[in-house]
Amino acid sequence: MAASLWGKVYYNDTYAGELRQEPGDRCVFTYDPTYLENQNPAIAFTLPRRAEPFVNELGLHPFFDNLIAEGWLRNAQARALKIDPGHRFALLLAFGRDCAGAVSILDPAPIAEANLDVGDSNSTAALASRASLSGVQPKLLAVKEGRGFRPARANETSHFIAKLPSGALRDIVENEYLTTVASRALFPDDKFVALQIASVEGVEGRALLVERFDRLSSGTKRHFEEFNQLLGRRSGDDKYVASYDDLGAFIASTPGCTPVDAWRLFRRILGCFITGNTDAHLKNFAMFHTRDGLRLTPAYDLVAVALYPEYHQLALAIGSAANLSIDAVRPKHLIALAEAFGLEMDVALKAIDEIGARRGEVEKAVLRAGTEVGAEQLGNNLLELMERRWNGSFASTGHYLSKKQSGGDGT
Repeated sequence: MAASLWGKVYYNDTYAGELRQEPGDRCVFTYDPTYLENQNPAIAFTLPRRAEPFVNELGLHPFFDNLIAEGWLRNAQARALKIDPGHRFALLLAFGRDCAGAVSILDPAPIAEANLDVGDSNSTAALASRASLSGVQPKLLAVKEGRGFRPARANETSHFIAKLPSGALRDIVENEYLTTVASRALFPDDKFVALQIASVEGVEGRALLVERFDRLSSGTKRHFEEFNQLLGRRSGDDKYVASYDDLGAFIASTPGCTPVDAWRLFRRILGCFITGNTDAHLKNFAMFHTRDGLRLTPAYDLVAVALYPEYHQLALAIGSAANLSIDAVRPKHLIALAEAFGLEMDVALKAIDEIGARRGEVEKAVLRAGTEVGAEQLGNNLLELMERRWNGSFASTGHYLSKKQSGGDGT
């Protein structure tokens, strides 16, 4: 950790500017003049290219704040540094070498090395790469070696994130795998993260190995931002203080975004509703930075958490309907969501009908995958949940819309 708490910010391997903490938690990011002169891209949607500093009076700018690890990994990093987990700038300086996307933050003059051996094998393995990974589920960076995987080391390019069992949710690894299989079968023309269940050398239990979409085989980083960053929200509970409508509004109002991405994102949200992925918050949707504008990343973090009794409430509102239980989602909510995304009703109904038409393919894919990973009962539970969601929310949408258009109340 640098005594003055400042760090060098890089975009891929190019020095982009300086991030500094000042007294009173005031944080300042300033682009490097040479970086601007060479017409390099902005490092974030909310940090456009300019010579004037970006000043945040109360802590890190939301873009940087969302790069910091959460939960289990954040606490392990704090133990390694012997600091309070609330010292977010210090955590980013010490572990910002490998963040999500193409931006990294390096400490130019660390005053002491962190003690990376914090007493348990999983935490020590996660700290070794000096990476910062958001999300509360235990995870670490991994590399493929031969036919197996091992934890990534410092200064080593990693192409995989290993997600580990989480507390009482011991089957969450298998759950995410099967939910992703189901989602891919629902939308075979969409893009999803590649993943597999495997062991990681020196790490307890089976892990879900998720191939990183922000790393190319050449080692080049692909920049992206989660919607929590794109909308300027800080890390933490801010990711829940929004509606799904906000995602559609962002795409509609942002130059360079495309209507096809609004349609894709609408379908992905429908997929979350039918699979019981109630924890689909702002950090679980993201967009690449490209020369032509922002484009959706592959879908990721797909977990049927409604299979657990305590996770039945939707992460985000649908319009003005906040704190909605997944069991309370009705055709009127699906239609309202389509309207918020600017979709024609025939397009929205076609997306819903296609979900119904794919149910047989989903069943075959989930049963096959459940057998392969030894989670047959979990697969059956997921299929039963999806059938309830189809009958409760989706099957009568066309009838509801017809009655609404003819002047009825749609109920």
